[in-house]
Amino acid sequence: MEADTLYRRLQQHLDRMPVGFPATESGVEIRILRQLFTPEEAELTLQASVIPEPAATIQRRVKPAMPLAEVTARLEQMANQGVILRIHAKGEPLYAKMIFAVGFYERQLKRLTPELERDCREYLLGAYAQAVHSKKTPQLRTVPINKAIPVERNVATYAGIRAYVESSAGPFATMDCICRHGRELLGEKCAQTSLKENCLTLGVAAREMVRIGQGRSITREEMLDLLDAADREGLVLQPENTKKPLFVCCCCGCCCGVLTSAKRFPKPAEYFSSSFQAEVNADLCDVCGVCQTRCQMDALLDDAADAGGKIQVDRERCIGCGLCVTTCPSGALRLVENPLRKVLPDDTKALYMQLLQERYGAWGMAKLAGRKLLGMKF
Repeated sequence: MEADTLYRRLQQHLDRMPVGFPATESGVEIRILRQLFTPEEAELTLQASVIPEPAATIQRRVKPAMPLAEVTARLEQMANQGVILRIHAKGEPLYAKMIFAVGFYERQLKRLTPELERDCREYLLGAYAQAVHSKKTPQLRTVPINKAIPVERNVATYAGIRAYVESSAGPFATMDCICRHGRELLGEKCAQTSLKENCLTLGVAAREMVRIGQGRSITREEMLDLLDAADREGLVLQPENTKKPLFVCCCCGCCCGVLTSAKRFPKPAEYFSSSFQAEVNADLCDVCGVCQTRCQMDALLDDAADAGGKIQVDRERCIGCGLCVTTCPSGALRLVENPLRKVLPDDTKALYMQLLQERYGAWGMAKLAGRKLLGMKF
């Protein structure tokens, strides 16, 4: 009972993140926490805040008192295991609790077991889907490969992921897709691709993934090649929903937790941030079906009477990935500006502050600021 109480407290602590960690009737979220956190690690995570802090700040909250060196060593070990966030600021490591996904789930490549994957899959497709999919600000957005894709007009430079990579100072890294890895552990093969290294990172995120042995360092040219390969394989590009993303996921509709959970909603496009939508020129369409094999969201229909039997785009399902455009033999498909596009947060910090604002409002943000000033966790 004491352990159950500890992990329930940890669940409630994580549920106060920008994207929550909701409780379930089945208790699957507690099973996940038990597999990832020892009781000692759970206790220490309870003292970590949503805002990264030095080990000394966290150490002052630990009861009974623990030497700073021991707290620091445990935080470093947990960061290496991918269950707590570690970043560098002004030469000093800072630590914070993490969101489940995209967060500590994706960092479990070396610790994932069939049991853990089954529990994570149940949670991702169930209660967590309600937490992660928002009609307000999502964690991820969708972008086209931006190579030989005609668009009506340039919406913003950061909508072109290739241009962003080309202008980035790096470093760059890649790691295996946790979703495909987990599916293989359960004896299920990805129906879309045999590629595995499809989780791409940049900047401080790339440096950290390489440091903890989760990622492989690559060059800018190699990252661009991986983006091209994703297009050839029919994978959706989902970078972090900011102007300066730290990662780009290359996702399929059969393995990706985000896409598969969203497809269960009647209008999945409502939960994605995209600058584009697909549009069909019926005069050019010869209903070859190539686009339908590429679409990961089942957004292309060929049985619409009002379209004369030609392919038609279901705007409530289209997320503007452009996969249908790059291989349309007749050139009937193009991307046009999404009239509902939103202004993106500048960076990761701005994104999560915006998510917190939407969850807790002005009063909640004032409380967060006050607690930070007083050295308290949130």
